[in-house]
Amino acid sequence: MSKSKIYHIFLFLSTFTRGLVEVFSLVLLYQKGFSVANIFFFLFIMYVVGILVNYISLKISYRIVLIVSSILFGISFFYLSFMNMTIFSLVLLAVLLACSNYSYHAIRHLLALELLEDREQSTRGIVFITYLAVIVSSLVGIYLIDKLSFIVTSFIIFILSFLALIPVLKLNHYDFHHSIGSLTSVKIEKDKVIFSILEQFKVIFLEVQPLFLYLYVDQSIYYVSIFNVIANLASLIVVYFLAKRIRKKYFKYICFLLGGVFLLKLNIKSGIILLGLAFLEGIFIKVYENVSLGNLYSLGNNSIQEYLIVEELIFFISKSIMMGIVCLFHINIYIVMYIGIVGVILSGFFIRE
Repeated sequence: MSKSKIYHIFLFLSTFTRGLVEVFSLVLLYQKGFSVANIFFFLFIMYVVGILVNYISLKISYRIVLIVSSILFGISFFYLSFMNMTIFSLVLLAVLLACSNYSYHAIRHLLALELLEDREQSTRGIVFITYLAVIVSSLVGIYLIDKLSFIVTSFIIFILSFLALIPVLKLNHYDFHHSIGSLTSVKIEKDKVIFSILEQFKVIFLEVQPLFLYLYVDQSIYYVSIFNVIANLASLIVVYFLAKRIRKKYFKYICFLLGGVFLLKLNIKSGIILLGLAFLEGIFIKVYENVSLGNLYSLGNNSIQEYLIVEELIFFISKSIMMGIVCLFHINIYIVMYIGIVGVILSGFFIRE
């Protein structure tokens, strides 16, 4: 089996497993009694811890990182099932999830750059496989949450997260390109740095979106699941065929369209109409992500691990500052999402043809 096929199997299985509950995590915290301000503080802690987690994860064996990440992922949701309503418990959960999620995502990018040969073709495959897995996991996840106890669900996730590792752990003696220089030797264009910062507004918007839908549209975790499925189904059907036809010079228009969909979503309270917008969001957001992923995987002359460390530092320092400001000035969820829209639109001006 080729290295590309091994990576794609790993990507599907791991994305499926982590998507079972991950999309509902902020809603579940709200249901347990934490305020929106508490949840924003939770995200701030996750992002701050993510700065260190990504740096360490890309400096040590990917096998060790994936195994530890899977253990912590299972522990995180087991802990969520019985955690107390205290800030200490919230911080502990944030640290556990940051260590499990962000170490996994760092290694996922590393494996993509190490194992995939045709990166332009591979970014489309990654987008397709990722969101196929998200659709399946959203449907299965809502069933697990509704029908089984959280402890049983956590145990299932714990087992599945280990099974997802089997494809890449079976790679024998694969020679990764280990870093030999310093981070200061990494060269990234100014436009790319600015885009990396602005893209984090989109990341925060989408992270907060399930909680927004639950609070202001339909207080049902089923609705959050349906919205997520429709958005990703649109991506699956449309983006795989259209993404390669979207030239980068048109990217700014995609950003305007995506920003427009986001803006409508904040001002329409009809659950049915919003499901239609979910389909449009799925189209535009995944065209956006196809371009941004291709941009991330353009290494230039940089070594893989050092380049990823610098990019991940930019991502998490940016998100930490943004969410720190939100917590410090008690900015409400609407303003956070409006700011996210501005960041999405501006990011369209920093992708080069």
